[in-house]
Amino acid sequence: MNIKLKPLWLSLFIAANAFALHTNAAEENVEHKDPPRWGIEDRTPQARFQSMKKENTNAYAQAMSDCRAMRGHEAADCRKEARANFERDMQAAREMTGRR
Repeated sequence: MNIKLKPLWLSLFIAANAFALHTNAAEENVEHKDPPRWGIEDRTPQARFQSMKKENTNAYAQAMSDCRAMRGHEAADCRKEARANFERDMQAAREMTGRR
């Protein structure tokens, strides 16, 4: 197959691709700063536990959301695994912060 492109079409094709790459790169370059509260260290065991609890709860909610896309035994296994991971993570948080 012999394809001959005219120089004008070739240059337009190259320019369009360069623009598309620039647009994709611009979308990925998000310059949002972290909220100020993220820079505050958890100084007490209770504060560390509360932070871990929030993180674990959000991870569990995300896992359950992912499980909703599944059906049948796969969904049931997914929910069971998500719950087991949550319980394991909460136990680890309790042990790390000295909570019972």
